[in-house]
Amino acid sequence: MAHLLVIGGGVAGLATALLAARRGHTAEVFERDARAPGTALDRDFFGWRRPGVPQAAQPHVLLGAARAVLRAELPDVHAEMLRLGARERHELDWFDVRPPARPGDEDLVLLQARRIVLESALTTALRAQRGAVVRYGEPVTGLTAAGGAQPGITGVSTPGGRYAGDLVVDAGGRRGGSAPLLAAAGCRPAAVERHRTGLAYFCRWYRLPDGVDEGPRRPWTVTGGPFAGCAVFPSDNRVFAVTVFAHTGDPTRAALRDPAVFEAAARAFPPGAAWLGLGAEPLSEVLATAGLDNRWSPLADGRGPVVSGMVPVGDALAHTNPTLAQGTSLALWAADRVTRTAHRDPGSPAFAAGYHGWALRTLKPWFDFQAGADAAVGERLAEGARTRAGGPGRADRADRAREAAALFACALEDPEVMRARARVRHLAEPPRRAYADPAVRAAVARWLADRPGWEPHAVGPDRARWEELTASAAPAPQPAPPSTSSRS
Repeated sequence: MAHLLVIGGGVAGLATALLAARRGHTAEVFERDARAPGTALDRDFFGWRRPGVPQAAQPHVLLGAARAVLRAELPDVHAEMLRLGARERHELDWFDVRPPARPGDEDLVLLQARRIVLESALTTALRAQRGAVVRYGEPVTGLTAAGGAQPGITGVSTPGGRYAGDLVVDAGGRRGGSAPLLAAAGCRPAAVERHRTGLAYFCRWYRLPDGVDEGPRRPWTVTGGPFAGCAVFPSDNRVFAVTVFAHTGDPTRAALRDPAVFEAAARAFPPGAAWLGLGAEPLSEVLATAGLDNRWSPLADGRGPVVSGMVPVGDALAHTNPTLAQGTSLALWAADRVTRTAHRDPGSPAFAAGYHGWALRTLKPWFDFQAGADAAVGERLAEGARTRAGGPGRADRADRAREAAALFACALEDPEVMRARARVRHLAEPPRRAYADPAVRAAVARWLADRPGWEPHAVGPDRARWEELTASAAPAPQPAPPSTSSRS
């Protein structure tokens, strides 16, 4: 079996080490932060300053794809998350009467929890796991390499010493610092595909009042208008997050850092009004994040892998904007693949090529779907911000947006369309196949035919009202938002 050296102790790194040890390998995790996640969830979530993980305090949700990996391979982690307060919600429970079950429906379930709940559950399992160790406060500062046309990585160095292994797994995130380490080891630069999203997010955390265990089932928790939108993220232990999003070029966005402006803007959208109307207690200030991108970093170029003996997982491979919540699922898929195959000569060029080919077939299509979806949202919000009335954009873009929005709106009324949408959302079926189903296409066509004057994204305030809301209070000075996430 293999000995894995894992760079980074975030979700991807912890999951890789745990899966490796459960499959008979051994693993060492090297984590820059000297502190480990614990079970005091509120203390760690709201009080732990984690500059290397700026996304830690932002909303997270586990899709059915991630939940399926946990249930099948790490059932104790799944059980611990539920014990710590995570909640599960089936997509088809949107309807008053759930439609008759079909094969695969069991995976259309959201696992709702703050990131710290998953980190805590993984850490608890690792502490009890033979064959795995996490070295906190010991960052990787160098790589040991065997020379050649394609250098082979054979170990890592840290302030504490040198460590040899059969495979190095880069779980250090998008900004984990592996590129200069690889360059120093003699590797040619890898190709990086990057798509800027142009989206800015403003989030605030709340707790439901005593005696209220769940928020409203309706309206749907995500609403996007022509230039801004609002999303609610139900989480664990009666905690939920409200997020307002706009384009980074919108001159009104800075005002959303003020709590009074933020709440007024959130209440102008149906989900924000429904959840904040319950009298929830604020638990945080407004947390801002912008400058996010979708970034594909496969440690390869047009000639194939640039290195052997080292593979990326999580954000180090596929950093995705959080709008579709794909990140944890893609990270767990990669961790699962690496640890299932690590006994097959993991230091060889053939192993690196095989992993790269798997990533292109399995992860890249979902990355491309995310990048395309974000581009469409970014264009809509940017154009809406430039038009005081928030009017429609170019005809071709408006037609595409109308069709996509109609599918979602129809799903709220038609269980078969909702099932198709949920299968795409939970990474069970690609959109080109799920949405090509004749029954789905016919249902959406009927829905549109019954509403000839329907326009998408006609929800929330108009532009004039939005500017009134965002001018209603002077924003308090706050530090600039972090630029992007750095670790899975």
